[in-house]
Amino acid sequence: MNRAQVPGFSLAVLANALLLFLATSCTGGSPERPRTTQRDSAGVMIVENEGSMPTNGAGWSLTPEPTLSIGTVGGAEAYQFYGVAGAHRFDDGRIGVVNAGSREVRIFGPDGSLLASFGRQGAGPEEFEMPVLAGVMGGTLLVLDRAHHRIAYVDPDRGFVGLVRVADEVGGYLNPAGTFANGHSVFGGAFDMRRIGERRNGMNRAHTYYRSSNPDGSLAADFGDKDGAEYFIKDLEGSGPESRPVLTPFAKVPVATVSPEFLYFSDQDAYEIQAHDPSGRLVRIIRLALDPAPVTPADGERYVQSVVEEIGDPEQAAAVRSQLGSLPLPQFFPPHGAMLADAPGYLWVEDFQRPGAENRAWNVFSPEGALAGRLTLPERFSPLEIGSNYLLGVGWDELNVEYVRMYGLSRPGG
Repeated sequence: MNRAQVPGFSLAVLANALLLFLATSCTGGSPERPRTTQRDSAGVMIVENEGSMPTNGAGWSLTPEPTLSIGTVGGAEAYQFYGVAGAHRFDDGRIGVVNAGSREVRIFGPDGSLLASFGRQGAGPEEFEMPVLAGVMGGTLLVLDRAHHRIAYVDPDRGFVGLVRVADEVGGYLNPAGTFANGHSVFGGAFDMRRIGERRNGMNRAHTYYRSSNPDGSLAADFGDKDGAEYFIKDLEGSGPESRPVLTPFAKVPVATVSPEFLYFSDQDAYEIQAHDPSGRLVRIIRLALDPAPVTPADGERYVQSVVEEIGDPEQAAAVRSQLGSLPLPQFFPPHGAMLADAPGYLWVEDFQRPGAENRAWNVFSPEGALAGRLTLPERFSPLEIGSNYLLGVGWDELNVEYVRMYGLSRPGG
């Protein structure tokens, strides 16, 4: 029986409390350490965290430089990346990369040398149009092609070893959240077209859903309707840009990730994260007491400027500035940013990235939901996979050239 499923006071709760006590005692009971409590609520374990962890301390650290970096500016095309859409480190040290720009899955050796490449652009059984890594099952990459609503099974040695179509009942636009240890892949977060009629002028909140598919593509579980992204419509009855939904600056959007055992979901109304088991049952809610951060007009201007700077055409930039500048600002920033579950079952939650702020810190929660660590990630780096002793992701240089990079990770107790 899973500890999160034990109602009321139990030996499992007592064991967790003892572990938390020992962790505090071993570090001298620092006042910076969080206070974690657990209680059962109708079969759902509520985990409350108050306080904070020392950043880059308590036994958590990253290597200052990458232990592996793959990529080039003007070298061989096989080492140039564009639109990296997933990466995985195999048990033998090889690295699999989904490079959406070239519609390929590339396999690199532990030293970063190219070993094999599978796929190309097209609609055939060994081709891709919109590839993204949906997960890994038994050492095989599950590569979703959104354009064709199907998953290709790609073995690092043999290439394409299977192809299944994802059933329509799993979802329309497939946005992968990850794959459970049992091979069920989870999709969700897209706008739910069934609720399109609820739109109105002004601020709206979309609805979304999360569902999983079996290895053969059929529906496995429905995790239920969820709150989706916040958006604004100026004139629903009009025409042109003012009648279309637009994400407001600092809008709340659904965030999800999958560990071997749980789907973690947050609608960002608060620092509250749901944990569902593969059957779809809610088993745990993780909370962190955090004062909301207010949004100022200067924050809005920095946001607009950051978007406009990415647009080369002056006329288009002016139009975008005018549209974004007229959108309302929320009272507070979302409570957090992205989430990523690691191989040992820990949940990593990014601080919300405010415009102009150099804050790249992530909170790390234990598999039981206790705040266990806090780390600052390197600049211009986004993690895609976290193992027991590494972070694998995509990095960018000053010219925004993409690199696949890996950093060594140390955890408390080695």
